[in-house]
Amino acid sequence: MLEFLIFAVSLVALYYGAKSITESAVHFAKVLGVSEFVIGATVVAFGTSLPEFSTSLVAMLVDGGRPEIAAGNVLGSILANTGLALGAAAMFYGIYIDRKILETDLSFLLASMLAIFVVFLDYRITWIEGIFLIAIYLSFLRHEISEHRRGESRGSEKFRPRYLGLFLAGVVMLSVGANYMVEAIRTISATLGLSEAVVAVILLAVGTSLPEISTAVVAAKNGRGDIAMGDVLGANTFNALIILGSASLVQDVAASEAFISTTLPVVVLISLLLGFMVLGNRITRFEGSMLVAIYFLEIITILTIL
Repeated sequence: MLEFLIFAVSLVALYYGAKSITESAVHFAKVLGVSEFVIGATVVAFGTSLPEFSTSLVAMLVDGGRPEIAAGNVLGSILANTGLALGAAAMFYGIYIDRKILETDLSFLLASMLAIFVVFLDYRITWIEGIFLIAIYLSFLRHEISEHRRGESRGSEKFRPRYLGLFLAGVVMLSVGANYMVEAIRTISATLGLSEAVVAVILLAVGTSLPEISTAVVAAKNGRGDIAMGDVLGANTFNALIILGSASLVQDVAASEAFISTTLPVVVLISLLLGFMVLGNRITRFEGSMLVAIYFLEIITILTIL
């Protein structure tokens, strides 16, 4: 039971660490006069993915590396974001989507899923492939910023020293939380007789995806489907390209053939299915129920096969 308590406390530390860093980074951006779009596309997107990023990076650095934790965390987060976050939001409230999202963000999500499918064909991602993934994300970000460019104003806020302390406190919480999280996963996997990748997909991925899940449901309830969709699409592409790409710079991100063959095709499939669903500028309650069902069917399959 102790390992599950450590897991829960570490998850809280990751959440508040990411929240502290995001709040302080938004303040710094406003001090520098950065536009709201750039803040959203960079600072907020990175902030909501910080738990996954920090845990995956620490997993690659400790005891010779735990690449299966990084692979399971990223693939599981994409499944949870799409199946649970968007699925549950649509199942309860339905989601209406702006056409512009279909033309840019959704197309990029599908391209990023194709990219990780290709680099994982040999069940590992090398540092060269990691640089390729990162370059794809940076190219998209540059395109998005140029498309939304507008006159920048001077800093709209004065610098407040407390945000520097908040930022440093967030870094400490993320570092400590990620280290204990990796240790908890190793212990839980040994206790339950499951692989670290499976524990990462089921426990870690859902835990680190809670911000996206809650954001999507609340946004859909308030009739802000674009926010729900944008948050999930941004998190999924960041997870796929930046986190996997960065982790591979430490060492190859490798996982067993059985795990990749069971998980990766469903990650690509649920993303393609999402693409078809939103062609009508909405995700219906029935379609949301389908996404949730696919997620739980995949979890049952993973537990049965692996």
